[in-house]
Amino acid sequence: MIEEGAYHTQLLPYRYKKYGYWILILGLPIVAAIVYLFKSTGVIADSRSFFDEWNDTLVYYPLIIGMALLVFSKEKQEDEMVQSLRYKAFVSGVFFLVIALLFLPVFSIIVGFAEGKSIEMPDVGGMLGALFLLLIYTYLSFKYNLHRTRRALETDEE
Repeated sequence: MIEEGAYHTQLLPYRYKKYGYWILILGLPIVAAIVYLFKSTGVIADSRSFFDEWNDTLVYYPLIIGMALLVFSKEKQEDEMVQSLRYKAFVSGVFFLVIALLFLPVFSIIVGFAEGKSIEMPDVGGMLGALFLLLIYTYLSFKYNLHRTRRALETDEE
């Protein structure tokens, strides 16, 4: 009764797991082949500036897309136990992400100091902004759904 009319995010069908694995395995070699093709045909004129700008994106996009397909795809048997385990994994994952991103500048400074480099603050603004958006969405979504559920329960009691 409570679920009726409530916003519910659907997971991807199970078959998307296969696509996730393929992207993880073949994503980087395909990206490397495309970049090599562009470089050899002259589409990429200055490879140093190209790689300075695009290196992280070219590496992370196939990895993130492949992992997202794996994480957001249903299991063959998607029951309440699996949903509970998925929920626990998401909560602990967000918790780990918060801790890791907050301590990233500290670790970066320690590594720089150990390598004998001058200590400077790493650029983590984009990551912290994305973390804030994740946290604000999670909080607001939780509070909204909690409010709707409580209202539905109060309506059922009357």
